Amino acid sequence: MEQVINFFRRRPALQTAALLAGSLLCLVGFFVLPLAYLLGVSFARRSPYGTVEWMLGLANYARAFQPLYLEIYWRSLWMALATTALCILLGYPVAYTIARRVPPRWKSALLLLAVIPFWTSFLIRTYAWMVILRTEGVANTVLLDLHLIHEPLRLLYTPLAVFIGLVYGELPFMILPLYVALEKIDPSLLEAAKDLGASGRRAFWKVTLPLSRAGLVAGTILVFIPSVGAFITPDLLGGARTMMVGNLIQNQFAMVRDQPFGSAVAFLLTFVVLALLALTLRTAQRSAREIL
Repeated sequence: MEQVINFFRRRPALQTAALLAGSLLCLVGFFVLPLAYLLGVSFARRSPYGTVEWMLGLANYARAFQPLYLEIYWRSLWMALATTALCILLGYPVAYTIARRVPPRWKSALLLLAVIPFWTSFLIRTYAWMVILRTEGVANTVLLDLHLIHEPLRLLYTPLAVFIGLVYGELPFMILPLYVALEKIDPSLLEAAKDLGASGRRAFWKVTLPLSRAGLVAGTILVFIPSVGAFITPDLLGGARTMMVGNLIQNQFAMVRDQPFGSAVAFLLTFVVLALLALTLRTAQRSAREIL
């Protein structure tokens, strides 16, 4: 065994190749091959017994553009965009306060509060929102006790409930990248802006916001991609009337047993997400060049 170790130590190239081989094996075996299989299945068709018939064609992709499914795609897109926008509006002030306003001894505690939800199962947290939003739940009980409403509101199984659940689940993914970006900003830059006559608001728009754009882009990606493909939150809080593309894919695999169509929808979603991701990164790079 010692001879083998010494053999690799004397040959750094072989050591690097061995390390890369393990990583590539995991990547190919657990990521590339399953995706390649699903891509092939997306061109097949469902048999009458729910299995895959390898008669290749584009029927699944053509079916995916029917008006019924386009409505689901549009709902998923605008809810993901709205979730991302609200997470930015809520997450930026929180991240800014922790990074720039709070004393150093309190930063760790406040960041801990931001990530505490990750210590609990996401499914359990979603069920908690069901208890809060149902007709006899906490929200309606409080509103009735305060005499703000005269009868319970229908909050659960609505787009509003899905929106609340998505924002609640994805908000930490916006706060953490923004905090990292804001924490790295040199305070002397803000002092220089003020010395040159800029007000606090102008220094924020001209210095702080542009320099935190990398965190903003990272947070947008981390929030938008899970939101557009979410299926647990829409399934539990939205019901059948608020189906999103993640629920559509899940139903095709788990209930309808139409794997070819489910694979086609999944790959269409992947292509759209990759296109939006490329557009976002290109815009961010262009903005970074303008700043420099």
